[in-house]
Amino acid sequence: MTTSTQPAIGINDVLATSFVNPKAPPAATLDNTALLLIDIQHLAEPSYHVKNAVAAGLPEDAVQAALSDYEVRFNAAVVQAARVLDAARSAGIPPIHVKIQALSCQGRDTSQLHSRLGWNFPPGSPATEFLEPTRPKADEIVITKTASGAFTGTSLDTTLRNMGIEHLIVVGFMTDECVETTTRVALDYGYISRVVSDATTTYHLESYQSTIGKLASYGFTLTADEAIAEMKAMAEQA
Repeated sequence: MTTSTQPAIGINDVLATSFVNPKAPPAATLDNTALLLIDIQHLAEPSYHVKNAVAAGLPEDAVQAALSDYEVRFNAAVVQAARVLDAARSAGIPPIHVKIQALSCQGRDTSQLHSRLGWNFPPGSPATEFLEPTRPKADEIVITKTASGAFTGTSLDTTLRNMGIEHLIVVGFMTDECVETTTRVALDYGYISRVVSDATTTYHLESYQSTIGKLASYGFTLTADEAIAEMKAMAEQA
């Protein structure tokens, strides 16, 4: 007697069946696609948190141990983000770099949320420095923000519409904070937005997995290899 076993089904598999006659989006082209790089700055680096924690009195060895898993995932995500950025530049897809930074040295323009948390990052602050692998080039657009979402209090939406952008490919940090907030607002605004799943991460692995899992169930993710292949195909078809 043989018994058949049902394959395991998770909640994301169930969510993926919720689409009813989904409407196909317009095709992605070089003219309507942009790469959005979110907060790939020193303030996201593990070393930034080590410095702050040690200054607050925590033992450095314990801090390093607590951040060890995040450090591995962070470094891997930066490598993938740099690969996607290189592919976008080669294809002629515009990168738009988003950074956390106040407009004034006094930081009076900082959002209420960041102000209450004590996050004041004036221009020139070491924390605001872009990481070298994904540093903007001279003619690339930089949007500064002092909130979680890149659309909040910024010119991002106007800039994208002026450029004729319909598709956004998103990389950066943190998956469950600024990346998710920006992506969900972008989707609400009508942009076809996808997060590059291996070019982002966040502090807690389970939070990363939950956020990416939810986005993937609705078709809002792709891998770095897939993003690079799509960019190359757009360039060849142009």
